[in-house]
Amino acid sequence: MVTLLFFIPPSTFSQEENCLSKLKKAQELFDSGLIEEIPSMLEECLKDGFNKEQNIQAYHLLIQVYLFDYNQKKAENTMLELLSLYPEYEVYSNDPIEFINLFNQFKTIPKFSISINPGISISDISLLERFSTGNLNNLKSEYRPDGINIGVRLSFEKYFTSKAWFTIGAAYSYSGYKVTENMNFDRELLTFSEKMQYVYIPHYFNYSFIQYKRISPYILAGGQFGYLIKSTGEIDKKSLVENTNSSISSDITKSRYAVNYSVIAGIGIRYKIPTGYLRANVYYTLGLTDYIKETSRFSDSESLFNYHIDDNIKLNFFNFTLGYSYIFYKTSKKTLTEDSNLP
Repeated sequence: MVTLLFFIPPSTFSQEENCLSKLKKAQELFDSGLIEEIPSMLEECLKDGFNKEQNIQAYHLLIQVYLFDYNQKKAENTMLELLSLYPEYEVYSNDPIEFINLFNQFKTIPKFSISINPGISISDISLLERFSTGNLNNLKSEYRPDGINIGVRLSFEKYFTSKAWFTIGAAYSYSGYKVTENMNFDRELLTFSEKMQYVYIPHYFNYSFIQYKRISPYILAGGQFGYLIKSTGEIDKKSLVENTNSSISSDITKSRYAVNYSVIAGIGIRYKIPTGYLRANVYYTLGLTDYIKETSRFSDSESLFNYHIDDNIKLNFFNFTLGYSYIFYKTSKKTLTEDSNLP
């Protein structure tokens, strides 16, 4: 700490002390009704001399000076500067009524936000048609999640109102599933597992239907394009008669459709914090396109040798994400129509 203080120029401390002294002096002058020197006294320090709290206090004081001096134009411009720098600024109940009325003439709305959303997913495969080297009537195969999958999404949110917005993003997911079946007259247990790396472009609408203090739940619906980067399949055979097992793995990307499309539906909740939101989403993605290439089903001689043929399936997932959104605001003066609706 001593070393850090040594490298901070003494002029920095003197400037801060000088600006703080000016702010206190300006407040004393205002309380005494002497306002002429206050704007010039605070001008330089507003550029680079106050911390956040002092800056807000100085703007607050300047606006009152201009209102007291009947300089409506400068009062409006200074209020616009204050709200542009600190869009989440709120008035206090003990503020002068003139200050509150001026504040109410402006609107500060979220324009857009950017967010990062890490999360997990669980596969929920839709089986459309079975294929097997064994008797289809005796199959007891079952698709299951292959653990908990991980992923992350970067998103851009465009706000139409504070309650309605559109999300588009870019996501990466590492996911998988497994299926088991008895083979060779129930003498062997075959397990096929697949691990997939995907990039997605999700796009969906959001609507917040209620707000309670800082918390607001919302619904979301839309879709997403998916592109398969790589898929690896593993076949594991375990003898139910002898204590032996064997396994092979291979790159099976070419036997899968690279592009697919899913629909999205879910719910979320957001919690307002300074500069943005903390979010939690729970949603389901339903695959609309086939995943397995029909022409590649019988082309893998290694899989056929090990008694595995791909079923006709679609990919679905249960998803849960946590995220943070940083908001960019837009501040403007209300129109005459909006002003007339003020309480």
